[in-house]
Amino acid sequence: MSRTLTKKLASVKPGTLFIGVDLALDHNVAVVLTERAHRLARFGFPNDRDGYDYFYRRLEALRERQQAPEVLVGMEPTNYFWKLLAADLEQQQVPYRLVNPYTVKKHREGDQLDRSKDDSRDAFTIGDLLRTGKFTETRLLRGGYAELRQYVVLYDRLQRDIRRQKALIHNTAGQVFPELTRVFKDFTGVTALAMLRHHAAAAVVRRMSQEAFITGVRADLQGKRLQLARLRRAHRLATHSVGLKSGVQALQLALRLYIETLEGLQRQLEEVKTALIDTFLALPESRYLLSVHGLGLVTAAIILAEIGDPNNYSNGRQLIKLAGTQPVTNTTGRKTRSKTPMSHKGRSRLRTALFFAVMRLVQVDDAFAQEYLRLQQREKNPLTKMQALGVLMNKLLRILWALMRHRTFYNPGYQHAA
Repeated sequence: MSRTLTKKLASVKPGTLFIGVDLALDHNVAVVLTERAHRLARFGFPNDRDGYDYFYRRLEALRERQQAPEVLVGMEPTNYFWKLLAADLEQQQVPYRLVNPYTVKKHREGDQLDRSKDDSRDAFTIGDLLRTGKFTETRLLRGGYAELRQYVVLYDRLQRDIRRQKALIHNTAGQVFPELTRVFKDFTGVTALAMLRHHAAAAVVRRMSQEAFITGVRADLQGKRLQLARLRRAHRLATHSVGLKSGVQALQLALRLYIETLEGLQRQLEEVKTALIDTFLALPESRYLLSVHGLGLVTAAIILAEIGDPNNYSNGRQLIKLAGTQPVTNTTGRKTRSKTPMSHKGRSRLRTALFFAVMRLVQVDDAFAQEYLRLQQREKNPLTKMQALGVLMNKLLRILWALMRHRTFYNPGYQHAA
C-alpha cells in the first residue's frame, strides 16, 4: 500500500459513514455505506435548497442511528453540478472528497462484467472508492484564485471559438477562390478580411476592373493601409480561378457573418484578457512568478489559475502530478513502450502553458538553455529534445513552487528546492 493511500485512510475516523453521490442536472442519487461496504440507504434528491436540506436530514438521521463519528461525502467532478453541492457542503461543514470519473468507470466495469450502468450503481461505486481511499483532496477555489480560474476558462474557450471561426473563413473562401492561398497565407489579416467581406468570389472579381475591385476593397478597409500588390495579384488569379460559380451569394454572406463573428470574438478576448491580467496581478504570487524572465503575463496567469492557491500543496511534486508531467513506467513482461513516458493524466491546460513557457525560457534564460543542452548531450542516458523539454517543465514547476512558497524572486544561478 502506498504512503499516499495509507495517509488518506488514516485521515478517516473509524465508523465513518461513506456517502456516494451520483450527480445529475435535475436529480441526484445518494448511497450510504458503512466501512465494511454494507449499504444502509439509497435515496434521491434534487439540485435545489429543499433537496439539499433533505439530503442533510437523511445523513444526520443515519449518523445518529449508527452512532457514527462523522459522514464523508464523495462525488465525481461532473460538469458544474459538483461545485454547487461542494460549496453547500463546505457551508454546512460536511466533509467531502472527489473521485476520478475514469476510476469510477473502470471500477464499475470490473465489478459488473455485463457493463450495465445506472445512477444507483454509480453512487455505490463512488461510495466504495471513497471507503477504500481512492479519492482526491481537490477543493473549491476561493477569492481571486476562483476568479482567475474562471477568466482562464473563458479565455481558453474564446481562443477555441476564434480558431473555429478562422477555419470557417478559410474553408468558405477556399470554395469560391481556392487560389487565394497563393496571395494570403493568413486569411485573417487586415487586407484579406477587407477583400473577403464583400469580394471573395473569383467569379465576381473577374467581372470587375482592377481599379473597381481595389476601390471596393478599400471601402471595407476602414482607413487602414491597403496591400495593393496582393490585391492586384488576386485580381489576376481570379481570371482563371476554378472557384465555384453557383451559390456564391450565399457563401459570400456566410463569409461576412463569419468575419463579423470573428471580430466580435476578438474584442471579447481582449476584454477577458484585460480582466484576467488585472486579477492575476492582484494576487500575491504574481510578482514572484513574473520574476522569471521570459515568463509572459498570460502564461504565468494560466499556470497560477490551474494551480490555484499554492497553500493547498505541501511540495512541488504535487504540482508535477497535477500537471500530469511526471514520468511513469509502462512495461509488461518483455514489452517496454517507453522507459519513462509522461503520464498526461493531469491538467492539459497547465501542461500546454508549461510547454510554451519552457520553449521560451530555453531561448532567453541561460540556466534553462544550458540545462536543455546538457540533458541532450550527457554521456549516460541522453534525452531527445522533447524529453529534455519534459524534464524542464518539471524543473520550472519546482522553481515556481519554491518562489511562491518562500515568497522570493527568481535567481537563475540558484537551484531552488522543491
